[in-house]
Amino acid sequence: MAKIKEVIYYFLINYPYKDELSKTRLTKMVYLADWESALSYGKQITKIDWYFDHYGPYVPDVYEVVIKDRKLNIKHGHSAFGNPKQTIEFDEHYQDYSLEKIKLDDNQKKILDKVIADTKFLNWNDFIKHVYDTHPIQSQERYHNLDLVALAEELNF
Repeated sequence: MAKIKEVIYYFLINYPYKDELSKTRLTKMVYLADWESALSYGKQITKIDWYFDHYGPYVPDVYEVVIKDRKLNIKHGHSAFGNPKQTIEFDEHYQDYSLEKIKLDDNQKKILDKVIADTKFLNWNDFIKHVYDTHPIQSQERYHNLDLVALAEELNF
């Protein structure tokens, strides 16, 4: 399994619309990667124990990694709707952080690339709909943990 920070770095480097990588969007992209990996390979990319919160799949794990990582910054701003927004970005001293330093295997990169391709043109509402249309969210009750591997096995059999 990959470290959460490796997945974050990969998204920060490869996602074409950096100003859209808010705390929430980034967390849900990691969820989508874990879900896609569970479907494709029978295992998650990260070790996150996903939880179906009031606002969909959420855990503090991704944001906690960001807070602790000196290579990353949290930029405070506002969304197009005027709501507070926290965007994740590399610190100015690490703007040229290279993909070669990221420890992900080819299958993991393939999954992350798919998540980017599937979400990069989605506005916020369409992005959230995409997340909420996943089987774990459609089939499970709120306020419970999501066993992505078991749920993927349900679909694959």
